[in-house]
Amino acid sequence: MRISYRYLKRYREIAHVLMKYGFTFVVEKLNIEGIAYKIPIFDTSEDIKNMSTGKRLRHALEDLGPTFIKLGQIMSTRKDLFDQDIIDELSKLRDDTNKFPTEEAEKIFESELGSGVDEAFLEFNREPIAAASIGQVYEARLKSGEEVIVKVQRPNIEKIIKSDLHILRMVANTLKDVLKDFKLDMPSMVEEFETQILRELDYNFEAISAIKFKNIFKNSEEVYIPEVYMDLSTSKILVLEKINGIKLSDVDEINRRGWDANKIANIGIRSFFVQVLGAGFFHADPHPGNIFVIDKGKISYIDFGMIGIIDKKTLKLLNNISLAVVHRNVDKIIYYLTEIEAIPNDTNLTGFKQDMLYLMHFYYDVPLERLSMTEILNEVFRFFRKYGVVVPNQLIMLAKTIIILEGTARLIDPTFSIDSLGKEFLKHYYKDRLKFKDRIGDSIEEVDEVLLDLKSIPKQLKSILKNIEKNDIKLEIQDVKMTKLEKVLVEFTQQISLSLVLAALIIGSATIISSPNIASNYWVRLIAFIGFFTSFIVGLLLIIKSLRAKYKKD
Repeated sequence: MRISYRYLKRYREIAHVLMKYGFTFVVEKLNIEGIAYKIPIFDTSEDIKNMSTGKRLRHALEDLGPTFIKLGQIMSTRKDLFDQDIIDELSKLRDDTNKFPTEEAEKIFESELGSGVDEAFLEFNREPIAAASIGQVYEARLKSGEEVIVKVQRPNIEKIIKSDLHILRMVANTLKDVLKDFKLDMPSMVEEFETQILRELDYNFEAISAIKFKNIFKNSEEVYIPEVYMDLSTSKILVLEKINGIKLSDVDEINRRGWDANKIANIGIRSFFVQVLGAGFFHADPHPGNIFVIDKGKISYIDFGMIGIIDKKTLKLLNNISLAVVHRNVDKIIYYLTEIEAIPNDTNLTGFKQDMLYLMHFYYDVPLERLSMTEILNEVFRFFRKYGVVVPNQLIMLAKTIIILEGTARLIDPTFSIDSLGKEFLKHYYKDRLKFKDRIGDSIEEVDEVLLDLKSIPKQLKSILKNIEKNDIKLEIQDVKMTKLEKVLVEFTQQISLSLVLAALIIGSATIISSPNIASNYWVRLIAFIGFFTSFIVGLLLIIKSLRAKYKKD
């Protein structure tokens, strides 16, 4: 793999960490212009050897820094791609990190807003209350008296992340052929990750998301969203209203106050369906640390950096599949999955049907109070991995959020069951379905969609006929092994060239030595000696190149 030498030091750091945690084969596959061979070989410690693959991967990502920690967090949501033991380890990744000096935070604030913290705030607590991989959080008070939270982005973090993204893109493109056998589309995963992390780098995105949530719950008696102060916010600074309440993770304090845990859990579930079914826009990280209980019947969300979006068409598809599952109609499920091109062409449909029927019958008669949504979704994703089913990213994000939400609900109320989740879903779904205005709107949208499809048919036919007339029909054949074949041919050609040069030097030098003038002419002897010495060097290079090629192959 060819590299940009401005990132050479970082490439070496990455290679060193991968080798430290037993991923030497990855470094060898990448073949970063000989870097793997320049790093001292060391034996992996016994402690690391005894770790599971997931644990080694987690520690490697932690050592590689914020970009790779964030990548691991994204990977932990891809239950459709990775085994559960790896997901469990990656879910432990936290982006808590060391605090950076407040003086640097003040400089960033002043460069962004043109005034210092003492001018902008009545009070500013210079001791940070939290530090993460991308930013640091402070408490302050506005001149108008409101308590606020101030998030300041880490110095140079954008530059660090963008350089790591450049490396990740190159690594993904190099490994894409190797990982096809494991049904992993590494370039797409890196592209998805890049979109997510660049959004998190821009605090304007989080500010706008918070405002959207504020509008969704503006008339709610059960959910409160903090105010955003846009006049004090930029891409690197975010100022939000401070929420005074109890973190949902502090179950003991909630119980001490005598608040109804079941009621609070159900408020969280109701608010989730308001977001998904009502707005198609939801908080994608509702873990206990991101939800505050501000009263016995009211909660508040914080941290709007990770959001999910789901359109009506995908929701309709999800509902149709759910109804097919209820009726145990496997053929309908396969039809809907085929419609979105989720099932690969080479899938064994007989085995697919049998396994799906078994899965449905296994959970069908289990009492609701004994069912776990997390367990069901984990089993479904295991099934999808087996058959290479490609799940839309929207549904992956939704499933991951449901799993987090169920865990949060069970933390505060151990008696919480899937029954509560199902009841709230039905209530909100059919409440929306019965709205006459929405039904008319959906019908108009469907008619518009059909008309657009009909309008595009003549244009597509015209384009096809024009290409046929010009004899411009192209047949594209792709072979995943072609890149490897090209590499082998290049290496073979280089070795043949060196062999020919070696043969020419030896024959030429031998001819000079056999000349009758060799004894009387010093320069003739010198040319013969140089020829033989050069032949020796070229021969040595050929041997080394052959051994290295064999080492890489093994």
